[in-house]
Amino acid sequence: MAPSHSPSANADRRVKKVLVAYVSGHGFGHFTRSEAVLSLVAKEGVPVHVRTNDRALMLARRARWAASVTEVDVGPGIVQRGPIELDLDATEEALAQHVDGLERSATAEADAIRSLGASLVYGDVPPLAFEAASRAKLEAVGLANFPWSWIYDNYKKDRPIFASLAMRLAEAEARATLLLAPPFSGGLNRFPRRERVPLVVRAPTRSREAARKLLPLPAGERRRVVLLSFGGFGDGIDLARAARANPGFFFVCFANPKETAENLAALPIDHDLPHQDLVLAADALLGKPGYGTVAEAVLSRRTFVLTPRGDFREFPILVRAIASHLPHASLSVEQLLEGWWTPALESAFAMPAPTTAIRTDGAAFCARRVLRMVERAARTS
Repeated sequence: MAPSHSPSANADRRVKKVLVAYVSGHGFGHFTRSEAVLSLVAKEGVPVHVRTNDRALMLARRARWAASVTEVDVGPGIVQRGPIELDLDATEEALAQHVDGLERSATAEADAIRSLGASLVYGDVPPLAFEAASRAKLEAVGLANFPWSWIYDNYKKDRPIFASLAMRLAEAEARATLLLAPPFSGGLNRFPRRERVPLVVRAPTRSREAARKLLPLPAGERRRVVLLSFGGFGDGIDLARAARANPGFFFVCFANPKETAENLAALPIDHDLPHQDLVLAADALLGKPGYGTVAEAVLSRRTFVLTPRGDFREFPILVRAIASHLPHASLSVEQLLEGWWTPALESAFAMPAPTTAIRTDGAAFCARRVLRMVERAARTS
């Protein structure tokens, strides 16, 4: 598929420092994390060509810092039927197809990398990025709190085919020159060279008072505002019924609820508001924990009521992160679906905030690391 926006080929040839970035399209978290880094790299005059798919593609096409955006099969992630239900049949089929075509895709991407005049390849964290970089004879830097091979390997106990599929991805991941590992990580021993970095997260773009004005709140609304975050699967829950069952709070969701409630407002999934600003504006988050949402909540020190998210291997790691840094409570599947949210919210709001300190300047740290690698590669090319 053709890039949605791209510079001329002649302009690319004049630039010695070029970064080609591959970003997993599963959910929004991979792109929002990488945007915090890549936008800083682009700000230093390095063209950043983004190659991604699925949900990240929508976000990438809005990124003014991107020199080009191209849709590429960077892997299927995990196919989901809703906010807490995985479709392992569809995941197995999609992953097997992706792995079967990995050799061809890596060869094609190596050609694309060379044609873009890349100095360095970046991945968060599709194995294809590292396989293609190796074939293009370029260094590759990754950013991840978990690798896809580790996630897929979790399903081999019930589906043995995942063992061989994960092994093939691990072979590609091992080709990375360096893996930048933020907190809340697991399974990163697939990467032979790793460097710990601070929390990578996008900083809010405005004050809490200004951010509050972004929320679609009725005039004079004084109840605590709870941001509902289900990774784009909010339509799988009867949010209006749940909101009516919890009248002491006002809820903001990213969905198109079939019904409405006086204490529920909806933003479209494809809204263009900075999500980190919405997190800052809210009083709490209620939803499934992913790296991006947890990192933004930690940065703004928001109360977090977490929900189940299915058999994702990184879930316990993110739960421990929330417990270490935020006032929190948990919902069971039944409580989530039936809308029994008030006890958990009240419990979380009553909890003293943990005082555990954590560095949150990982984006600048990683950008400097990437820039040094780009400059070194440009000097030696």
